[in-house]
Amino acid sequence: MSELEQKGTVLAVEGQVAEVEFSHTAPAVHDILVLENDPTVTMEVFSSSRPNSYYCLVLSSSAELRRGALVSNTGVPITIRAGRELLGRVIDFAGAPLDGKGRIAGPDLFPIYRMSPHYRDVSTKQEILETGIKVVDLFCPLLKGGKIGLLGGAGVGKTVMLTELLHNIILMREQASTVSVFAGVGERVREGQELIATLEEKKALPSVSVVLGPMGASPAVRRITAHTAVAVAEYFRDVLKMNVLFFIDNVFRFAQAGNELSMIMKTIPSEDGYQPTLASEISSIHGRLISTETASVTTIEAVYIPNDDILDQAVQAVFAHLDSVVVFSRDVYQQNLLPAVDPLASY
Repeated sequence: MSELEQKGTVLAVEGQVAEVEFSHTAPAVHDILVLENDPTVTMEVFSSSRPNSYYCLVLSSSAELRRGALVSNTGVPITIRAGRELLGRVIDFAGAPLDGKGRIAGPDLFPIYRMSPHYRDVSTKQEILETGIKVVDLFCPLLKGGKIGLLGGAGVGKTVMLTELLHNIILMREQASTVSVFAGVGERVREGQELIATLEEKKALPSVSVVLGPMGASPAVRRITAHTAVAVAEYFRDVLKMNVLFFIDNVFRFAQAGNELSMIMKTIPSEDGYQPTLASEISSIHGRLISTETASVTTIEAVYIPNDDILDQAVQAVFAHLDSVVVFSRDVYQQNLLPAVDPLASY
């Protein structure tokens, strides 16, 4: 392919979405584009907008972008440096370190977008994973290799419960072949900092890999952060053959980031005003968090319920993928009964 055929022209920029025209060779979805005048400005091809033009997610500052600017297609998607070196480290969506400990020199380049495991490779074993929290172990037990959702409105204790589960399972069990991946998607930077400080204090950080895309980041970055964290879990499962505990806070923020991008791209909304691709976006994450015959991935995810409305479409889209559900109640919380779990609504 000639260099000219890889060139594109920016037609429009709106927020974190740029529309780019390619008059010769069409780019593939997830290809990374770079601005010719400033290679630090990168974009990811998202979808087609019209013949020969494409919506692209801007992954850096969009201040340098303008109409008519030339971009080059690298022809490759986002890849991260992967290896045991990811343990004990905090990275962003592109695998760049956020902890000030220098670059990560992992032995492998690993793409963040991958297909789900084949049916023949999926493990069907069912084993209870004790958490030490009675309301969870009795009413909605966590399956090893399964998925448990912590559902609740703002400020009722989802993150506290998730952190407690992380603490109990990692520190109490101390399994040599088990590592943890924590995905902070669209949550507060303060909460991420407190989590890392707690893990360091308990000397558990060396067995945990943290991927952060806080609420201050753009919706494109928040959305991709979830895929990067899943890729890290897949690397430990498939390459290193290690059991993985995958924590994500918060799945709703992943759906919300997709909704923000969908509005910018003027997509006709579906139920509750969400993007029409909501179900498939949620499935793209959960379908990859699967246990295989060689190693397991156990998922613990916090799900924010907007306005305490559990019938919200983004919340309902997550239900199909969960084995157990822990529902937090504001009424129970106001009675100062902690953790504020409603055992009748949980299952």
